[in-house]
Amino acid sequence: MYLDALASCAELTTEHAEEAARSATSLRTLLNWAADIARPGEGGPKVLMVIARLAHAEWFEGTPYVEIRGDNATTTLSVFADHGMGIRERVVPLARLRVGFDEFARAVRLAPQLIAPFESAQRGDAIFLTPPEASVESQRDGREAIAIDDRSLHEQERKTAPPPPPATDAPPATPEQSGVHTHPTVRRMVAVRPEALRRGTDDGD
Repeated sequence: MYLDALASCAELTTEHAEEAARSATSLRTLLNWAADIARPGEGGPKVLMVIARLAHAEWFEGTPYVEIRGDNATTTLSVFADHGMGIRERVVPLARLRVGFDEFARAVRLAPQLIAPFESAQRGDAIFLTPPEASVESQRDGREAIAIDDRSLHEQERKTAPPPPPATDAPPATPEQSGVHTHPTVRRMVAVRPEALRRGTDDGD
């Protein structure tokens, strides 16, 4: 295979990039090779030449969308196909290169021709690569999504009134009548003297 003769990513050429971008299989092969051989300071970011060729690859379905993330020790490359409506499909397995993220960020910043025609946007510890037409389409869709109907715009604020207070001259509410007696009942009991009880008993004897 043509990659077997290369000692580092620094030896990658545009011809190698064209060959690797011919199919998903060849792209996967190159990324696996780069994951094994890439080392700091040995041209790891040149792998992005292959990624850039995906912008015009006939076999690629959808819009290429690439995420580059990493830290001081490693960098990961994720290649997706954007099919619109927020649907993205991973094209090849994530590739992890033993090269610091700063090395890739510096290469994208100082040598933008490395990723042409892709455009880059860096946010924190991530770089996103998209074709120019994808950026324009995304901006256009975004404007349409947040467009406000002219009928909802008014020069003056809408005036609202609080609810009216309850009427004060209305008769007080009476409890609903029912068949249940609700008033307390007072029973009067007759007081009986103890002498009367004893006298009645004595008479019976």
